[in-house]
Amino acid sequence: MQNPYPPNPQPELARERNRIAADRTLLSFVRSSVTLISIGVGISQVSNILVPVVSYLSYWTYLLSVLMVGVGVITLIFAAHDYQGELQRLRQPEYYFTPRWSLGGVTGWIILIAGGLTLIQLWLTPVY
Repeated sequence: MQNPYPPNPQPELARERNRIAADRTLLSFVRSSVTLISIGVGISQVSNILVPVVSYLSYWTYLLSVLMVGVGVITLIFAAHDYQGELQRLRQPEYYFTPRWSLGGVTGWIILIAGGLTLIQLWLTPVY
């Protein structure tokens, strides 16, 4: 007699959940990267308006805007690379967890350090 039950679908459902989770993670990093790039461009535009009034902001706002755009672009590149790696791991017959650095954590620390250094610089710069 033939088995009336289909084979266990759990491994394939787990792969599908992981793929969808990878898609959501990539899209969240795309949104975060676009936000970082937009903030960098916004800082640059505000800096161009304020520099005639407050000249000491010129260098630091330019540096901060370049840093924000750069972090946004690099985060997007790493997120796309991580996504492709996850898809390749999911295509393998055996899926194994591989521990790696958290891209969100690294990006957060870079933004925290950049913001802290900018705050310290603005605090130490005398206002005329």
